[in-house]
Parts: sequence; structure tokens; C-alpha cells
Amino acid sequence: MNTNSQREAAARATCVLLMLAILVPALVLLAGCGGNTPEGAVRGHLNAWQSLNWEAYKKTVNPEKKLTKDQEELAKQKFKQIQVKFQDLKMQTGLDPKDKNRATVTIVSGKAIYTATILGKKKTDTQDITKMDSRDRPTFDVVRMNGAWYVDTKLG
Repeated sequence: MNTNSQREAAARATCVLLMLAILVPALVLLAGCGGNTPEGAVRGHLNAWQSLNWEAYKKTVNPEKKLTKDQEELAKQKFKQIQVKFQDLKMQTGLDPKDKNRATVTIVSGKAIYTATILGKKKTDTQDITKMDSRDRPTFDVVRMNGAWYVDTKLG
């Protein structure tokens, strides 16, 4: 092999490695499964809700909490009725001391802005989570299954 051929082969090999380095993580992210951490699962759940992405939202929930087709359609309609925007959320995770595959994630600060149409008029409500009593702050049970964390709730 001459020097030019060796350089071309090395360049092709480098290109293939770079493409793999980009594609493999992208495919993992597109799989849409739970998060890598309890907080990651909750963030994915809330981000999907905020963007009104029903399919992504479903993938953040414990896969064992299946719904019938009718139940899912009703849950999807309910999901789309309230728009939400989250700002500056901070979370705190409490791991279950008896089960390493369970945890609780509490939103400890930030804001949630809810918008819904009620009797034909758009209504908006803002919750400042920081000002809420700690017992009333949004809390999510999460569960780890097959190495991924999911919000442990029903969709409906």
C-alpha cells in the first residue's frame, strides 16, 4: 500500500469511528426509555408534558402501568387539556433504603405555569414551588427497571 492509500484508509476509518460515536448515543436517546437517574426520569416526564409530546410522555412512565386503548385515548385527551411551562426547577432525590430500585423525587424550587381553557376562556395559574409547604411540593415516585428509571404512575 502506498502512502496515499494508507492516508485514505486512515481517513475513512476515522470518519466511520466519528459517525459511530455520534450515532450510537443518538439512537440510545431516541429509544425513549426511562432516564439514567431518578431526576432524569422526572425531567424527561416534565419536558414531555411541557412540549405536549404524548408518545415521549408515555415512555417516561413505568411500562408495567399499561392502559386499555379506550383508557389511553381518554388519558391523552386529559393530557392535552392543560398546558404547562416549568421554570428553574430544582429537585431532590430520596433513595428507598430498602429497595435500590425505588426512589422519590421532590421538586423543591422553581415555578409551574398552568394554562387551560375553562368555559371558553384561557386561564393561567402560576405556582411558585419554593413558597409551598414542603409537604405540598410535587413529588414523584420512580422505579428502576432494566437499568432505566421511570415515573411510577398511571397515565390516566
